[in-house]
Amino acid sequence: MTNRETDDEMSAIKAYQPAEVFPVGDYLRDEIESRGWTLTDFADILGRPQQVVSQIINGHKEITARTAAEIAAATGTNAETWLQLQDSYRLWQLRNNRSISALDEVQRRAKLRSLVPVNELRKRGIMPDHDLDAQERAICALLEISSIDDVPKFKVAARRSVDDQSLSPAQVAWLACVRLAAKKTTAKQFDLAATERFAARLCRTVQNGEDLKAVPRELAKTGVRAIYVAPFAGSKIDGVAYRDGRGPVVAVSGRIAGLDSVLFTLLHELAHVCSGHIDRGYAIDSDLASETSESHEIEADKLAADWVLLGGVAIDAPYSRSRVIHYAESIGVSPAVVVGRLHHTNALPWSHLRKLVPNVRAELASWPG
Repeated sequence: MTNRETDDEMSAIKAYQPAEVFPVGDYLRDEIESRGWTLTDFADILGRPQQVVSQIINGHKEITARTAAEIAAATGTNAETWLQLQDSYRLWQLRNNRSISALDEVQRRAKLRSLVPVNELRKRGIMPDHDLDAQERAICALLEISSIDDVPKFKVAARRSVDDQSLSPAQVAWLACVRLAAKKTTAKQFDLAATERFAARLCRTVQNGEDLKAVPRELAKTGVRAIYVAPFAGSKIDGVAYRDGRGPVVAVSGRIAGLDSVLFTLLHELAHVCSGHIDRGYAIDSDLASETSESHEIEADKLAADWVLLGGVAIDAPYSRSRVIHYAESIGVSPAVVVGRLHHTNALPWSHLRKLVPNVRAELASWPG
């Protein structure tokens, strides 16, 4: 069931509210009197003290499942009926005696969490901790919607994903954070040829994490804004490329934070830009290591792989640490790039030579975002 269908159903349920519901004790009193019994008679039938029966009738004691079964046995009715009568009255009391706004707040908090991962946004300082009105305003501003009843829109031109489901709240929040950061970031007018030249030399320019820090500044000279937003739990997004009114944007999550993976993700997003895939909307990439049949993704994979190592890896097994380092130096790239390509082509087990691949999450944190 979709969120919209759930909202419609809840609205219908909320709209149907009886004007008045009577306590279960009133119904029980009618049942006793209709049979000509006294409270003492009925207490004797149940094998309970008269005080217990009086407390139930006067609303001072709730009917338990066992008591409901005993009442049903005595009156020839159903135990479920007595429990339902009791629950209906309690709900009616709740709606009428508790502030309606308190129940509305429960619905609003649930709605916010169906849109975005609220707790993570609070930890990142994107929304306040406790003020519900302020939280709602912050989420509407982030998602660029006028009301939390609206559906956030991200026009998807291409999507690489392990499933065909709609975007999850975590993915929506990540994309919205990227969009927000991009609006605060500047770049020159987009130059396709300059962007292609940048991509072709990237793996020879970035040899380590410190070199990675300069990427947004250099890429901005080609007219592309580079953004880093840490992944939200369960989002599985690696990167995105899109175009807004000021030009192209590429973003990475660093979900897999090895230098080789970050460089390939960035080049994959630049391939979307240079191939024109973003002209029709967002190119969203989840789980780049997975296989895909999407033509845009296959094209971006091929172009990114060519940029990573023109002509592929020309090194034969056995792949020792010293041989990989020597080969990387001979072609002017980081050993992490060579190891990454060997891993990707299954020439080398993923657990081998991982020490040659630095984690660059700390350096990514210096990027806009």
